Amino acid sequence: MKIRRGKQTGTLDNTVSVDSKYGQVVRSRPRRTRKDTEARQRARINCAYYAQIWRTLTDEQQAGWTALARRTPCRGSEETGARMHGCQLLIKLNCALAAAGLPRILDAPKPAKFGPNPVKALHLTNREGQLKLELELERATGACLLVLGSRPCSAGISVRNTYSIIGLLRAPKRGRHEITEFYVNKFGVPPAGTRVFIRTRQLINGWEDEFKDVHARVP
Repeated sequence: MKIRRGKQTGTLDNTVSVDSKYGQVVRSRPRRTRKDTEARQRARINCAYYAQIWRTLTDEQQAGWTALARRTPCRGSEETGARMHGCQLLIKLNCALAAAGLPRILDAPKPAKFGPNPVKALHLTNREGQLKLELELERATGACLLVLGSRPCSAGISVRNTYSIIGLLRAPKRGRHEITEFYVNKFGVPPAGTRVFIRTRQLINGWEDEFKDVHARVP
């Protein structure tokens, strides 16, 4: 809220003050309802489902998850020292597996050890009108590689923040891996001259490492 020569501008609680050409105006703050996507709806359903699954586990299984959660730092734990509950960790790992289309786990897994993300570059080729998207990996990985994509955009854009899961590479080897079908099924064929962004992360038993982004221009 700003005050300029006795006039107010900005928001306060549920009101908005505007210094308009007609004078000082105070109106109700609009409420925007966010439309849930199918992915958000599935994530919410999965969270509720695994919260119910927790109640069906044996005491030994619950104890295993609880012990693992105590050793697993959560976001902001460096400052607060907070740790997750066993149920929260069960939900977190299984929701990650569900999003990737992988089977659930009911017994607490060992913590995953990740090497560097092996994705080196994204290659786009256009031969006789046939577009091909390929991820180049500089080494093999024992982890699954979760592939996310973003809608094709202007070639002048260098950063994208909105991604959707488009596919999964299971323990890929070194070399090039085609992801054309993944991308086209989700976003359609990207027009020539646009830029395509791909994001990847490694996945082992629901544990995930950091994202890695690559991009290339459609020839």
